[in-house]
Amino acid sequence: MSTSLLNHTQNIRNFHHVSHAYLGGHLTWTIIRAPGKFRCSICQSPRVRPHFKGYRKVAGLPTGRMQTTFHVAVHRLKCQHCGAYKTEELEFIPLQKCHYTKELANKVIELRSEMTVSAISKYFGLHWNTVKEIEKKHLRKKYSHIPLSEVRDIGIDEVHIGKNGFFTIVRNMQNGDVLFVGEGKSGDTLAPFAKRVKRFKHNIQSIAIDLGAAYTAWAKEHLPKAVIVYDKFHVIKLMNDKLNAVRRRTMNQLDKDEKDELKGQRYTLLRNEECLKEDAREQLEKIRSTYEDLGEASIMKECLRNIYMIAEWEEHARVAFLRWVALVEETAVTELRTMAKTIKSKLDGIVAYWKNKLTSASMEGFNNKIGWLNRQAYGYRDIEYFKLKIYDLPKMKTAKKL
Repeated sequence: MSTSLLNHTQNIRNFHHVSHAYLGGHLTWTIIRAPGKFRCSICQSPRVRPHFKGYRKVAGLPTGRMQTTFHVAVHRLKCQHCGAYKTEELEFIPLQKCHYTKELANKVIELRSEMTVSAISKYFGLHWNTVKEIEKKHLRKKYSHIPLSEVRDIGIDEVHIGKNGFFTIVRNMQNGDVLFVGEGKSGDTLAPFAKRVKRFKHNIQSIAIDLGAAYTAWAKEHLPKAVIVYDKFHVIKLMNDKLNAVRRRTMNQLDKDEKDELKGQRYTLLRNEECLKEDAREQLEKIRSTYEDLGEASIMKECLRNIYMIAEWEEHARVAFLRWVALVEETAVTELRTMAKTIKSKLDGIVAYWKNKLTSASMEGFNNKIGWLNRQAYGYRDIEYFKLKIYDLPKMKTAKKL
């Protein structure tokens, strides 16, 4: 072992090789600071008197196939310039409390995108929590400041995270970057983001959100000049929920034999009509002719979908939606009338879709990726780590090459 190897393989400078030992495929490397290289940690003066304190174990990069541990001779330094009497600082570790080198931490970050936490832990001989903390510090620094000056269109949506409840996600709709992750799904959850966006609120032109009142109220208060866009996905999803409510109500009014005929037809009603096979279309026509409310709700669902396929500009869509509302108000189906009331009250935001075709469909796909991330770890106990991983998710590969 030579002192130059410390420099070239481990990037450890100003230290000398003392001894080394091999045991069970493990290398123990004893090193000491070179004479004349001691510096006061307070004033950086070289006029210090070192007093040997003991040895400290620090994990380093593997040497070949061997895990490497450094035994570093540590001294207390009496400074003749400022009078401080403190333990010398090791420049090759990230923090003075760390028991691994900067080079090892950098290698862990480099391999983390290709290897699991447990695999890296086994390869380097580190505790899995140490690997997690290394990545956590890296992500915390990486996403400590997320610029908002170039953001023009944002999307806000909530995602259910199992036992952890709900997270509110804010994304840049232009490039998919995550701008904010908050715990909960109310407007109050966005309070930290509101402080950050205050300086750049005039730059944000559009907000894609669902039909809920919480995000709408927040957007009107904090981004009054931005155009609120209610995405077509959420409009159709709400309509499907109403249709399903009619189906359940209808089934509750039937006897057992009639229920059996309607049972299992949920997706026949909810699936897009043009996607149905021939036998499913026949079944759908039978349901429409047999059950009045259910048939009416199914037809109006398809009419609502057709507006998005046929309307070419904003005013055309507005007229079509108002016509749809008028037709529904003539029916006796309570669920449809509730849907019509919602569309009427949210009409400006619904037809705003035709201004720039802004859609939060990518938000829904991203929510699926968050679910994938949660499943990969069998859930996260460390909420901060989970949130940092969500920030990094747009750059993460969800499928590995074989």
